[in-house]
Amino acid sequence: MAELEAVIEKRLIEQLCTGESQWTYRPDIRTEAQLWDNFKYILEQNNKAKLNDEPLSDSEFAKIKNDLSHASFYDAAKWLVGENGKVYVHVQRGNDVLHLLVMNNEHVAGGTSVYEVINQYQAFGADDEETRDRRFDVTLLINGIPMIHIELKNKNHSYMDGFRQIKKYISEGKFHGIYSNIQMFVVSNGVDTKYFSAARDTELNKKFITGWIDENNVPVCEYLDFANSVLKIPEAHEMVTKYTVLDNDKQKLLILRPYQIHAIRAMRNASKKGISGFIWHTTGSGKTMTSYKATRNLLMDIPSIEKTIFLIDRKDLDMQTKMAFQSYADNDTIDVDDTEYVDTLIKKLSDGNRQMIVTTRQKMQTMVNKRLKEGTKEYERIKKLKVAFVVDDERVIIRTKLEKPSKIKGLALI
Repeated sequence: MAELEAVIEKRLIEQLCTGESQWTYRPDIRTEAQLWDNFKYILEQNNKAKLNDEPLSDSEFAKIKNDLSHASFYDAAKWLVGENGKVYVHVQRGNDVLHLLVMNNEHVAGGTSVYEVINQYQAFGADDEETRDRRFDVTLLINGIPMIHIELKNKNHSYMDGFRQIKKYISEGKFHGIYSNIQMFVVSNGVDTKYFSAARDTELNKKFITGWIDENNVPVCEYLDFANSVLKIPEAHEMVTKYTVLDNDKQKLLILRPYQIHAIRAMRNASKKGISGFIWHTTGSGKTMTSYKATRNLLMDIPSIEKTIFLIDRKDLDMQTKMAFQSYADNDTIDVDDTEYVDTLIKKLSDGNRQMIVTTRQKMQTMVNKRLKEGTKEYERIKKLKVAFVVDDERVIIRTKLEKPSKIKGLALI
């Protein structure tokens, strides 16, 4: 006999909230009003000084509720990127504008972050609509905001039934208000578990449903194992902050696949140790997106790194990669600069700003071999830089090491 969905749900919550996990189960939150009240409490607690210990008024909070109610999951994702990694709401109080911190994306597994689990949330149909009331299975809240939603089935059903159920709920407008901030969905029938990024029902495509694999390329299918690998803290928080990409051109929220995440984590760990490595990609495996997030996350995660440089060999890919990177960076917390001329490259490297730079091997070699003059202020500044190179092609690293072995250190090959 298949395990009841209620039992699967109960076991999942127990898995999330026991051991070293930082998730807290909140059985008292079942309605939209209770969800908003919880968010308001967390917001006020994290901003006591700015509020001068005076609670938000009804009108102030009504404005905040409106700001958190997005037209699409993509719009929510743009807001959740924040300003330099910090997500704010702004309210007028007298002559002052209060900038209230909702979430600090640098506070993963600590700081101001609060992690809660709710279940059986009641998503009511509107009075003037012919839609049924719905009950959601399990939702994970970060600082009171629904960020990851999980639909569960028993073994008699396919996980695709959960996918179709979420698609139906979206079409009915059930993910509105504070629930419009969902970034990631998870579906499971207990023995087969998948995840995918939040999107409009018309944009949801089963080809983007992804299963998890571990670092040894072993599938993680069982729902409790998946929860232990992906949904614990800090992994769950990182999934919706470090491993999402906003494609501005396509107006879509994307979540990386597990092999991309493992590659980025390996690069980060290697860079902290000052060692180099190789990441092998096949055609169509998302190399450009992996390259972007790897280069971006090195800059964001390791304070000692002042610049990250994505180095390309073929000039015909320079514009293509640059435009893809800039599309991803349009709603990100960093700047992506291309270097059309060698003089521009020298200027970008010596300007003192922390940024990601996309350039070619040819420009880098011309700068090192011919244009950068020893003794100049640019030379001295660049010589002292802590730089991480992410290289697009094997030929780049081989040629660079042969030609200037003392100049380039810490290469990571994509």
